[in-house]
Amino acid sequence: MKRLSDCFVLHEQFREFKTLTILVPIILLLSFKVTKSNAQTSIAFAGVDTLVDKAIDLLYDQKYFEAIEMCEQVIEKYPDNPMGYLGEAAVYHIIMLNYRVSLFEDKFDSLTTLAIKTGKMVITKHNDDENAYFVLGAAYGFRGLQRIRKGEWFGAFKDGIKGVSNLMKAHELNNKLYDVYFGLGLYYYWKSVKAKVLTFLFLMKDEREKGIEYLRIAIDNGRFVSTEAVFALIEIYYYEDRYDEALQTALSLKDRFIEDPTWNYLTAKILGKLNQWEKAKHYFQTLLNFLEASQFISNSYLAECHYGIAKCSFESGDYETARQELRTAFEFSKSWDKDLEIEGPLLDFDKVLTRMAKLNQDLVNVTENK
Repeated sequence: MKRLSDCFVLHEQFREFKTLTILVPIILLLSFKVTKSNAQTSIAFAGVDTLVDKAIDLLYDQKYFEAIEMCEQVIEKYPDNPMGYLGEAAVYHIIMLNYRVSLFEDKFDSLTTLAIKTGKMVITKHNDDENAYFVLGAAYGFRGLQRIRKGEWFGAFKDGIKGVSNLMKAHELNNKLYDVYFGLGLYYYWKSVKAKVLTFLFLMKDEREKGIEYLRIAIDNGRFVSTEAVFALIEIYYYEDRYDEALQTALSLKDRFIEDPTWNYLTAKILGKLNQWEKAKHYFQTLLNFLEASQFISNSYLAECHYGIAKCSFESGDYETARQELRTAFEFSKSWDKDLEIEGPLLDFDKVLTRMAKLNQDLVNVTENK
């Protein structure tokens, strides 16, 4: 379920930079649960918490359309509240990320635009409410993320700046609003990473450790985002080649996310980096079973799964299975539709194709050397 980190970076010229955490959209849904009861509270209305609680449970259980119905009840009852719009957008976004399809982009775009519109209205009425700034910042970041995926760089740039600005305002108003540390942690880390390669960022100091520290604060103290911050840390550890820590962190989520496609994908990839090929193969196969049973089809995702099994089989010495799985991967790759499918969190499919070609050559070399 690939998130705010993308839009917090000012520009994404390099295709290898992917979304930091698979479940970031849930922060947007979770962040709606503001329960302050004083008269100045702008975001929470009586009854919203109960509905959002139910939507979150449905979302975690992958009952996506039931969660959408719950969010639509929020919209119907509270049309001037950004919660329902952004919550429904989050569910659509998670479906697209979990299964790498772009089926709901139009719905997502319209819902996030409505969330921003209503969020700005709330800020106008309550300009000292940290929770309102938090939700509006999340909304801008969420929309900016999608614009990056679509290559709309200028719009993503503007949304990213507005998203970070509103999150910083929320932090300024209340530095114990610990959920804000999640978004800011992503911003500090990825801004520092990209400063090495984006020339217009070269004067920025390295704040990767600050970003990681902020994520840990969110994990330890965040009211709603601790799980999402854990996912963020998994991908950072992967990016930093700290695979043992990545695996340990991933396994901490196993009980809740054992049937989550993205969790299985990340776990398989980490295990591969640790040369634990049989275990990695198990998680690729589990992921493949989920994808084959889904109503949402991404041929590039299916191809990558079969390639993953082929790679694990090759490294384990099972060359015949490797050949069979790789042939299947190539067959699915022929049906890759860039307009209907989206990229994964760690590799663009072009790079997967390159690795498939290399594995094919490795198998040829094995045959010739016999």
